[in-house]
Amino acid sequence: MAGPGGIVHEESSGFADGPDSSPCGPHLRFQASSVSKQVLSVVALALQQRGRLQLGRPIRAWLPELPPAFDQVTLHHLLTHTSGTGHWADLRAPYAEGRRPESPPAAETLQALIAETGLLTPPGRSWRYSGPGFFLAARVLEAVTGHAYRDLVADLVFGPAGMTSSTSGHGVPADAAVGHRAGLRIDVDPGWTQIPGTGDLWTTAADLLNYSRALRGGRLLAADAQALLWKPQVALSEQNGAAAYGYGTFVGQVRGHAAWFVPGDNPGYQSLLAHLPDSRLDLVVLCNDEQPGVDAVLERPPVLE
Repeated sequence: MAGPGGIVHEESSGFADGPDSSPCGPHLRFQASSVSKQVLSVVALALQQRGRLQLGRPIRAWLPELPPAFDQVTLHHLLTHTSGTGHWADLRAPYAEGRRPESPPAAETLQALIAETGLLTPPGRSWRYSGPGFFLAARVLEAVTGHAYRDLVADLVFGPAGMTSSTSGHGVPADAAVGHRAGLRIDVDPGWTQIPGTGDLWTTAADLLNYSRALRGGRLLAADAQALLWKPQVALSEQNGAAAYGYGTFVGQVRGHAAWFVPGDNPGYQSLLAHLPDSRLDLVVLCNDEQPGVDAVLERPPVLE
């Protein structure tokens, strides 16, 4: 946890991969899971800020191969989870009934699976968490620019924010913390961390702190574009402190304080990035075990020094 004057509280425990490996700490790389979705939203807003795209434009303008069912789906819908696309378990084979293949299909095949599955609800009608929706958003950004999504993140986010230990879309770094479930090692298939825009971010606590400061400091987006990230776009039921959703970002409370935040989980990992504007505090949590649970961080009463 950090404030304007620097680190307020820092705590590390455990190891990257057992007691003979590197200890966990602020400079060890972890899988940041759905923090990736806010990063994608920043890239999209940066491109809109540069006049390269409009969030309200239907995505078939850039992905004409999608079927007519997607005619009304916009980037705004994708970034707010209101597009009507389902989550991974909603896709047809090989994802049917919640089963996940050992390795993900190629990007073109994955897009075809999403297109074949279609929309579960009309665009804009309701909020439905959708990793495939953010994958489609990354495909749009690649189509708009002609560049791989991972290169866009490096140019528009990592570089300006000084995130020297972060990667996107490059698979599992050799020096990263190894994921665990109930203390048992889980080896993540590299392909699952290469799907752009969904859970492809490997980073450190120190880099996420740099990111949050750069974001609010105007190094990534102008003030009006920043505000769109945490502007409530759709109301939620306030589970775990979330009252609304912006672009790639939950809006509500953390430990009883007004906040924007992004929790995440992938097999073997959990993550949380939050900012508490009233106290000007940044909170970063990265775990290489599913057991601690960031939900506990969100639900605990305030403990601020």
